[in-house]
Amino acid sequence: MIPSSEAFQWDSVSPHEDEELSEAQCWSLLGGQETGRIAFLQDGRLLVFPVNYLVHKKNVYFRTSAGSGLALLPGDLNTSFQVDAHDGEAMAGWSVLVSGRANTVRDESLLTTLWGMRSTAPYGGGQRNLFVGIDPTQVTGRRVRMG
Repeated sequence: MIPSSEAFQWDSVSPHEDEELSEAQCWSLLGGQETGRIAFLQDGRLLVFPVNYLVHKKNVYFRTSAGSGLALLPGDLNTSFQVDAHDGEAMAGWSVLVSGRANTVRDESLLTTLWGMRSTAPYGGGQRNLFVGIDPTQVTGRRVRMG
């Protein structure tokens, strides 16, 4: 049975404020989390995977295995990385989206820096020794909260 529209009082909910975040706010929020989602096209299909990540010098990095689908990302212009947080009780949250080119990290100095950074172990099992970095072309974010 579908409830009548009278059963729902959608209009009685307080209005939400929707705020576009600055790039600086986006990077600050990105730096405060450990897990996000990487999204990319593969064989005509959009794939999304959770990854633990690092932020270094306005780039996003994550580890994967050389044999994973994520290892196929290098050079893909259709790569996006998303992080969010929400508070269901307060009806508030935010989301940041980083879009750009993903590439395998080969620079020895950068690899040394990334391996030296404190990070959570990758979700996937096995060896995750390949760093992939996203060089952003666009960084956007939104915050929503009760007005």
